[in-house]
Amino acid sequence: MLQTRLIKQIIICLCCLVVANFVHAEPLRLLVPFFIGPKPLSPHVRTTIYFELSKAFRSYGSTDKGAWILYGIEEMREPSHNAAIDAASWPSVHADLVIWGQVHRYDDGVAVQLFLTVTPIIKKRQVRPELWTISAPKYNGEAYRVELDIPGRFYEFEPLILTKDVVIQYEKPEGIPLYRSRQGGETIGFLGELFYFLEIHDDALRLRSDDTEGWVRTKNISKGHSEAITFAKGMVRLLRGDWKGSLESFSKVLENSNIPQNLRVHALIYSGLAKEKTDSSGMQEFEAAYRLNRLDKGAASYLLMSRIMDIVRAKRQSDKTKLEVCVHKFKKDLKSVKVLFVNNDKWLQHIEDFLQ
Repeated sequence: MLQTRLIKQIIICLCCLVVANFVHAEPLRLLVPFFIGPKPLSPHVRTTIYFELSKAFRSYGSTDKGAWILYGIEEMREPSHNAAIDAASWPSVHADLVIWGQVHRYDDGVAVQLFLTVTPIIKKRQVRPELWTISAPKYNGEAYRVELDIPGRFYEFEPLILTKDVVIQYEKPEGIPLYRSRQGGETIGFLGELFYFLEIHDDALRLRSDDTEGWVRTKNISKGHSEAITFAKGMVRLLRGDWKGSLESFSKVLENSNIPQNLRVHALIYSGLAKEKTDSSGMQEFEAAYRLNRLDKGAASYLLMSRIMDIVRAKRQSDKTKLEVCVHKFKKDLKSVKVLFVNNDKWLQHIEDFLQ
């Protein structure tokens, strides 16, 4: 079949700690299609990015059982998010997330522009750790539940400049040599079409292909470069429920003072979400995101959610003074952000209902 020829399926098997509530969660499916650009440079870069992204799965605290990374062997029909969604929608692919790019020669190296597409397929997952759900009594004690999805689906990044020495000289993972040790040395085999990740480090990956276990040497291309790889890793970790890993990634993104405003706003939101998911307040990050762009509906929505959580926490602590302050801030922000929502917006009406 055509779709099985276009896609090679690669399994990542991780020793994840599976929380009881997420025991039926299916693995995240990530597609890294053929990059657009001159050959053989573009497939070499795609293979390099593929292995760099695999390092996002190093943390073991996520809520799913592992992940699938799939790589395409033909270019997308065009460089667009819609084309990425089409590529992800093949029955044999069914990817939740697509990380794709365009490649250009640049002096002695290569310029790579990366794009990240969160596909509609992700909404079909049985468990979606990225959703923020608040289930708590309303101000009057009645049962209440509100939910908020991630603010962004499509991202593009500033070009990433790679030197020749970090680009893996293979068009696809298949055929890459396996070494006996992490430092290299004797070649003991080669990767086949299907392989498993056993250990993930910045400088090397221990893999099993067929009956052979060995190491693939890599270089840390994200160190000292643009936000593209780090943000992409953060999204992978966020969508898997790896809160510690996602917070680490987005914190690194925020260290870059030159990132575009929309990426900074969303990195702040995702950092705050990761904190909230670990029972810490993300208010500082949500307030900072809203201050950066008071016209960003996503930032406003997360700010309102965090105000509700602060009220919930104050009630749990039986702190009347703090509760009054939290309610006042909630009402003030609610009044300020209403202009960003359409009339009779159901989600906003449900938010307003919290104080009824």
